[in-house]
Amino acid sequence: MTVCMYTTTGEAHGLINTLTNSVENNDFKHMSPPVKAKLEKEKKEDAKMVKVKYINMRGKHERLEKSYCRYAGDPILQYKLIPDYVYELPYGMVKEVNAVRMPKRSGLVSVDGKELNRDGSPLAHDQEGEQLHLLVPATF
Repeated sequence: MTVCMYTTTGEAHGLINTLTNSVENNDFKHMSPPVKAKLEKEKKEDAKMVKVKYINMRGKHERLEKSYCRYAGDPILQYKLIPDYVYELPYGMVKEVNAVRMPKRSGLVSVDGKELNRDGSPLAHDQEGEQLHLLVPATF
């Protein structure tokens, strides 16, 4: 049983809700034996709980609200993360959050008053952008 965390102002954060998944756990029955073994290993690794610190690159005022359910039959875990707090999260969720980047779209002229190209022209092609949410190890 996980206890919900609260700030001094009464804001709930961390694991705020656990929902039952209506999808049945199929234990990778439809997979070939080598793929099934690989996925079972990944599932075990992704379920491992790790301590991480949440960092938001835009500042301390934004929160990350995310639901996590990676495999069939797993419960749906709802999280609310506040910057600079340490949380115990499934390793699979950490991988998901750290993999997402905000792209810079073509035709974009400026971001927050900063020119993207030296001559002030719009971007010609989509570019990989910056990482907005980051989960870093809290213990070694």
